[in-house]
Amino acid sequence: MRLGRTAWLVLGIGILVIVLATLCTVYSRQSSEQEELKKSLAGAGAQLPKLISQREALESQLTEQQSKLAEAQSLLSTAQASFPKLPASIDYDEVLSEIAHDYSLEVMSMAAAEPREKKVEDVTYIVISFEVKVRGEVNSMLGMVNAIATDERLTSAGVELVNIKVPQAATEGEEPGKPLGTIKFVGYSYGGE
Repeated sequence: MRLGRTAWLVLGIGILVIVLATLCTVYSRQSSEQEELKKSLAGAGAQLPKLISQREALESQLTEQQSKLAEAQSLLSTAQASFPKLPASIDYDEVLSEIAHDYSLEVMSMAAAEPREKKVEDVTYIVISFEVKVRGEVNSMLGMVNAIATDERLTSAGVELVNIKVPQAATEGEEPGKPLGTIKFVGYSYGGE
């Protein structure tokens, strides 16, 4: 079967129309996609300066916060260095014995509780409680309490309680008893984080 010229012409025009229709469809799709990409690119281009300025602002805040952190760490280090360290309990024994001797008091007993931690907000302290019992004159005991409160070796200690018992007056022929004093104090030290 042979096709005539007219049939070939119609067939060629049909194929050409189909190819042109396909090309037009592809072109219109690509054109619309290209328009969407242009709009998206323009939107991104408009947002870019905002994002750059936000980034610069955040970098500035970061630098400022790092500076504040360094300053706070420096202040913490300074505070930690200036906070007195807790001397060993043997040091307390020696200091207390020396003070009692200076005031002509007889040390009856000394006792120290186990050191314990005490947390105040985010700071941890080491706390040691001490109790010393002395015998002697009331004025001497009060002098010892004052010495404990003002002695440079005990700057981290604070007197909590003073209890002085004065015996009743002696009757004839008896020797009067000496007053007995109990002094309780607490020593504090920076204990770390």
